[in-house]
Amino acid sequence: MFFSLRHLFYLAAVLLGVFLWIFYFQDMPYRSAPRQPISFSHRIHFERQIACIFCHADVAKSAYAGMPPVLKCMGCHREIIPYYPEVAKLHRYWREQRPIPWVRVFWIPQYVHFPHQPHILAGVQCGVCHGDVGHENRVFEVVNFNMGACITCHRAYGARTDCFQACHH
Repeated sequence: MFFSLRHLFYLAAVLLGVFLWIFYFQDMPYRSAPRQPISFSHRIHFERQIACIFCHADVAKSAYAGMPPVLKCMGCHREIIPYYPEVAKLHRYWREQRPIPWVRVFWIPQYVHFPHQPHILAGVQCGVCHGDVGHENRVFEVVNFNMGACITCHRAYGARTDCFQACHH
């Protein structure tokens, strides 16, 4: 039993569709809001006027903003709502002396050198790349960090666009 030309066309179309779907969506977990070990609400902390840099202290000096150590969280949550279920999870990590295994949300390719410091000094607000995190309960990637997005933003801010001197290494 042989396939007709029409069947081969349909098969090729389906295979191409599957290939494109896998190729396009292979990094979708990084564009969605992954489940975190503790249901952390940026919104609640933002409403209390806690600056991003208070928890993400490495942002001004590192390519990686960093996640706060459990000690930083416990500085407030030893006393503030310690019996709230999500804060109780934090206390468990503290008692067990284990770091919180946060699931990373924002990714840039390994061949890109991205220091936050020049962006901070230029007055670029965190939300330009990270979205309106202060009003989010769960964080998700709002910018697909690719060459086009970076170049568009750099041009809008009048920043360097000489790729190998500025960002790539």
